[in-house]
Amino acid sequence: MILAFAHPGIVVPDLEGACEFYTAMFGFREISREGWADNQVVDRIIGSSGSASRGVMLSGHNCFLELFEYSAPAQSGESPVDSGPHEQGIRHLAFYVDDCEREYRRLLELGGQVLGEPVNGVVYGRDPFGNIIELCEIPEERENPTELPGVSSLGNYRREESA
Repeated sequence: MILAFAHPGIVVPDLEGACEFYTAMFGFREISREGWADNQVVDRIIGSSGSASRGVMLSGHNCFLELFEYSAPAQSGESPVDSGPHEQGIRHLAFYVDDCEREYRRLLELGGQVLGEPVNGVVYGRDPFGNIIELCEIPEERENPTELPGVSSLGNYRREESA
């Protein structure tokens, strides 16, 4: 049974800078840190070899956000800066805001980058690392996050402790 959406994970070139940005811009707070180097168990899980990374789990309004800075293996893919909003794959993180234009100016003040311009309460920009961020005012009541189905079944879920 699916219990809930857990979190998006973003790989960034500067973990501390990303923590500062997402904390200042969106009010996330750090709840844990992790890291590994050349750990065969982690490599089996993520489908890599010889990986090394530092990571932070952040919690926000109604979600978690995981950030990683990998030092190995060497990156071979394209930078998110080179990908537009029309490319395949996960293309943006969206955040509801109360004033799109004000929050867009704040995004830019905190090191974000221009991608679009605020129109009718919605705009795309980039975080300081090239990831696309959507800032949008709640478009209609059915998309109000207070209307999301609850995950009350999690109250009854208890992870089995390893013996």
